[in-house]
Amino acid sequence: MSQNYPKSPGSKGGGASKDAAEQIVTRASKLRSAITALMANGYRLTADEIATQLRESVLAIRPRVSELVKTGTLIKLKDRRKNVSGMTAHVLRHKDSLTAVDLPQPTTTAKPRRSAPPAMHTDQNALFG
Repeated sequence: MSQNYPKSPGSKGGGASKDAAEQIVTRASKLRSAITALMANGYRLTADEIATQLRESVLAIRPRVSELVKTGTLIKLKDRRKNVSGMTAHVLRHKDSLTAVDLPQPTTTAKPRRSAPPAMHTDQNALFG
């Protein structure tokens, strides 16, 4: 584990894990900031739900959430919900958000339906026959 973990990505060993941690340092900081800003609104979300809201991969978000839990920025609640793998995950909140806020519902504006043009018959005899 990196000596700077959880303030910067770490790894439990060398090789690919260490290389990945070194490559994501800059992006990890931006992701942690985005997660913190989202959760400061009072939302109660799992790591996978955070990934969905930020339109990021769960593989990029889950480690950042772990780092934010370790630093005390995010707090695990007793509640758990199913994630994309079917397993349950802790619901999280921001340390300063004591009141839960529901996510805004997406506004879906249906496209207006175009009415079908009137049927045109090319065979006049079929109409009067």
